[in-house]
Amino acid sequence: MQKIKFKSFVFIIPILIFSGISFYFYSLIFTSLIFDNSKNKRSLVTKYSYVIKSNDNKILSKLSRKFEVDNSKHKIPYFLKYSFISSEDKRFYKHNGIDLRSISRALLQNIRSGYVKEGGSTITQQVARLLFLNNDLSFQRKIKEIFISLILEFKYDKNQILKLYLNNIYLGSGAYGVNEASQVYFGKLIEELTLSEIALIAGLAPAPSIFSPYQNIELAIKNRNKVLESMYIDGYISLANKNKALKENINLNYQKADNFLDDKLLINYVLEETDKRIDSKNDYKFLRIKSSINKDWQEKAQKISRYVGPNEIEFALLSIESKTGLIRTMVTSRNPSINEYNRAISSVRPLGSTFKIIPYAAALIEGVKLNDKFEDLPKCWESYCPKNFSDKYRGSVSLIESFKSSSNIVPISITKKIGLKNIINLANSFGLGYQQEFKEFPSLAIGSYGDNLLNITNAYSAINNNGKIQSPSILEKIESFNNQSIWENKTISKKILDLKVNKKINTLLEKSVKEGTSKAAYIKGKKIYGKTGTSDGNKDLWFIGSIENLTTGIWIGYDDNKESVLSSGNAAYLWKKFIAEIYKIPIKE
Repeated sequence: MQKIKFKSFVFIIPILIFSGISFYFYSLIFTSLIFDNSKNKRSLVTKYSYVIKSNDNKILSKLSRKFEVDNSKHKIPYFLKYSFISSEDKRFYKHNGIDLRSISRALLQNIRSGYVKEGGSTITQQVARLLFLNNDLSFQRKIKEIFISLILEFKYDKNQILKLYLNNIYLGSGAYGVNEASQVYFGKLIEELTLSEIALIAGLAPAPSIFSPYQNIELAIKNRNKVLESMYIDGYISLANKNKALKENINLNYQKADNFLDDKLLINYVLEETDKRIDSKNDYKFLRIKSSINKDWQEKAQKISRYVGPNEIEFALLSIESKTGLIRTMVTSRNPSINEYNRAISSVRPLGSTFKIIPYAAALIEGVKLNDKFEDLPKCWESYCPKNFSDKYRGSVSLIESFKSSSNIVPISITKKIGLKNIINLANSFGLGYQQEFKEFPSLAIGSYGDNLLNITNAYSAINNNGKIQSPSILEKIESFNNQSIWENKTISKKILDLKVNKKINTLLEKSVKEGTSKAAYIKGKKIYGKTGTSDGNKDLWFIGSIENLTTGIWIGYDDNKESVLSSGNAAYLWKKFIAEIYKIPIKE
């Protein structure tokens, strides 16, 4: 009986050990197979390749779509495929995810050289790291990598694994995947790349920061030549192909006169709006997108943002063509190359005095005249006791004088008389109050509630368009690869203000610029309609102004909502500087 128990015990021990090891590796793999999509969060992944142009047909951005892993018809171009196989994993089609021969060769090379000269990781192992792991130099990570590589080889065929690799490999300068590298370094779609350009991109894989052509062009070319030589030796290109590619000059994207816009969030917004307008049932593989952006104005506006200080403070600018609703400029940040937040669209901030146009418009609709008198004196509404800026009060003043001085007392008085619900309804008709729902509190009248730069600019644009509002658009038209029309912008406007009332509102706005709180935007000899706005503690600084057929809004503030030493006059002055630049108007500094 004891012998039987002993035999059972001896038999059970290996099972327990094997189960424990299996559970350990299962836990390692299970906790690792979570795809990290945050690496490329600044770029919108599209199912189509695209070319985005400005309203005057200058290229703003051009990008190939990622390779479709599950679509065998979406093939990897020949030279691209074999440039990476030849330089990164020669035995890619022969191993099962782990190449012991390459590991042994790399180990021997590293021992001979005395440093890590060559890696032994296969393309499959690199995919395991790219999608599920990190680059930690640990035994545990390496074990995970091996097991995940074996699973990947079991789950996907070789071309699928190669697509995963080419879609996700980091190639420097913010480029994740060969499609982005093609855009960043050469401003081209993948299909437009030459053999020389492909070899240069493949040469970046081992150390993109070291071999980057933007950092060291000679080293990048040297590595390109190694890739070409390897492809020739492996039989993937002819001698003529190799020699032609070796002689080709490298023309980088930043060296071109008509280079791309360096603002991924602006491009993402164009793509998001495109996705809303194309039929999701249609599987478009390539789109020609004509945006409404004026590239020259966009670049001028971006330069003007650099005048803002201190360094941590942020800036957004947005221009709308009033008669069409087309967005001509959209600056999302002072530093768009590292920007991860679209302040023109996503940022909802207190509107300050820019909102006052709503209660004043309501008063004019109700029949109040510009010269009617109001009391501009300290006053409380129950426990709410607002103050004017610098505690200045003007006693009995006309409607127009109270607007010029940006009184806080008069718009609240108007609102209490007309009714907060009516003010909210009017604001809603202007497209305001949807980002942050307006509540019936007296402080609403002086801009305590928030909205984004796009909506408040569009509200002023409606006033500049004789009281007719329309949905703003950053798109003019979308076409397929063969230039067939998919969608075209058609202006649809809705009248929200009577022409006579609208004219009186413009009188208020013109007086504010010419004689009131918005004087920093004044340009001699030009009709300008605008209003500054400031939230408590100068946390938000606004100016929204119209000239001719263009309405432009500017916001300045800190992302963390801290107080500023600047004033809304700074926003008004930068507005004037931008307008003077785009219309070539000489102004005194």
